[in-house]
Amino acid sequence: MVTFWEVVERADMGERMEESAFDMKIFRVVSALGKEYSLYYDRENPVPSDNQLADHVWEAGIRAAVEIGIYCTNTKRNIRFTEDEVVEAIKSATGSVIIGAGKDTVKEAHRRIGDPTEPIVGAGIQTVLYSSPEMAYKMYKLCAQEPDTDGIWQGLVTRIDGKYEVRANHPSEIYQYRKEVELMRRAIAEAGRPGMFICANAPTAAATIGMCDPEKGIRPTDAVSGGLIAELKISFDELNRMAFALAYGSPRRASHTAVIGGFSGGPETAPVIAVAGGLLGMLVTQSELAGPNYVHNRMKTRACRACIWTGSLANQAFARNSRIPAAGSGCDHPAAGPGTEQYFYEAAAGNVGAVASGAAALTGGTRKFVIGRVEDFGSPLESRWMGEVCKASAGLMPERANEIVKALLPRYEGRLEKDAPFGFTFSQLYDVEKETPKPEYLRMYERVRDEFREFGLRFRQ
Repeated sequence: MVTFWEVVERADMGERMEESAFDMKIFRVVSALGKEYSLYYDRENPVPSDNQLADHVWEAGIRAAVEIGIYCTNTKRNIRFTEDEVVEAIKSATGSVIIGAGKDTVKEAHRRIGDPTEPIVGAGIQTVLYSSPEMAYKMYKLCAQEPDTDGIWQGLVTRIDGKYEVRANHPSEIYQYRKEVELMRRAIAEAGRPGMFICANAPTAAATIGMCDPEKGIRPTDAVSGGLIAELKISFDELNRMAFALAYGSPRRASHTAVIGGFSGGPETAPVIAVAGGLLGMLVTQSELAGPNYVHNRMKTRACRACIWTGSLANQAFARNSRIPAAGSGCDHPAAGPGTEQYFYEAAAGNVGAVASGAAALTGGTRKFVIGRVEDFGSPLESRWMGEVCKASAGLMPERANEIVKALLPRYEGRLEKDAPFGFTFSQLYDVEKETPKPEYLRMYERVRDEFREFGLRFRQ
């Protein structure tokens, strides 16, 4: 199999080209493949169940990976792989990734379409800003206590000593991200889950590497997140993370985002680039797990019809044609804010489709798509929802998931671009001192949960 250092060498020695030329190469190749394989988008059925279509997307994804390759933004060179190298990476996949430690160890294993095996869920509020270490500690601890979550995402306290603002590419970034992960380790230990895996990824490689410490920080049993930049690009900063992760001995997360309406084309061809990016990300990071992710170029949600279709189809392609665990997103980033019914509907629609389609791990955390500078924006109840829905969706076939999603879309589809409810902060949704949801929020949660029982989801409690 291609080694990491061969990839780095190709970043230095590959064909030189302008980034704009590479972008157009993506569009030309995927457009031609879409026509050759007669790929289509069925808007009326957002969770597809056409096995032949999934297989065609898989074949086209391999060809796209070979024909397009990856663009290194630092050297302006095209990193290319042969078909034999891509196929060898697929055949070499072990089928699972072990993550976490002790009694909190979990296995991110390949899942089939409709697989009854529960997926792994990494919750927490992804990259949220916290007003103080005390608020962050409470949030981490309460999210870790949710029984249907297996891991937790990192946020960031925005000021050092309540005074100095944390800035990217600045000494404050390295310092505060290190302090943040130490805070997380204390919080998950207090929650009774000291070995729970932590998902942490700072804006720069230097700050990410600074968080790694077997005693107080990111352990070798946690994952170092990285991968490709949308679309099909890599930087030395991302390669620096992976170089360290290889030396440190930790699992690597290879993610890539296809842009629907970008150079990936529309929802009929974006699944091809999602598959290609997942495979290329594995080759670059030497990962056993692929991240065929997606985003819409206009919609600030992953729960629009086109996104659910793209994610479901890409996951199905991996599920049917490989042993690779696919960490394809559900709807970890809705348009609506926390504390609203629409937030729950959007998150459920994306995750139901992903799990039914064979997603092995949904570890992107959960939060409103755009949070701006709002601090403490969310609560542990959204993590509970993500965990409960993902686990309860195990065993659903795409046809049934499609029925559920079609019932959910009319409840929020008209309020995605302009009128999505903004949402609420932790102190607005929880009694912070008692560390419990406010009664009106809990009643909303239970009401929405009852609706999903009527859809046939079987929750543990």
